[in-house]
Amino acid sequence: MSLELSLNPITIKLTWIDRLRGLFALVIAYSALHFLSLSRICEILSTLKPRCSREMTTEEADVAWGAVRKTSFFFFGRAACIELSLAFIIFALTKGLSATWCVGVATEPFQSHAWVEIDGKPFKESDYFKRHFQKLLES
Repeated sequence: MSLELSLNPITIKLTWIDRLRGLFALVIAYSALHFLSLSRICEILSTLKPRCSREMTTEEADVAWGAVRKTSFFFFGRAACIELSLAFIIFALTKGLSATWCVGVATEPFQSHAWVEIDGKPFKESDYFKRHFQKLLES
């Protein structure tokens, strides 16, 4: 059985435009998370999402994830799941594509996590993931 997780090595080839878009998305996500509340970020995403032409495909999501993850290694701030998942959504929005940003918690032990869903399924998360985390925010 092969599990594809968000921490697996990134092997996708990216154009320099996608790399710049990934860095731009990460800077915007990092800034938004430091200056805005999560509810305000969700409001903004909910306003922008209807302008998207369609939901992302898995191939497009791989490019978005690769661009965000590869540029995060050059980012001097913290880039954890919340920054990376929001940057993924911003990257998608810059291409006119839609995905769902989720933030949730687990209680034993207490953990918080942010992730992206495409067609209602967590993208690059483990099989037990849905049973473990309770979704609190979705946009």
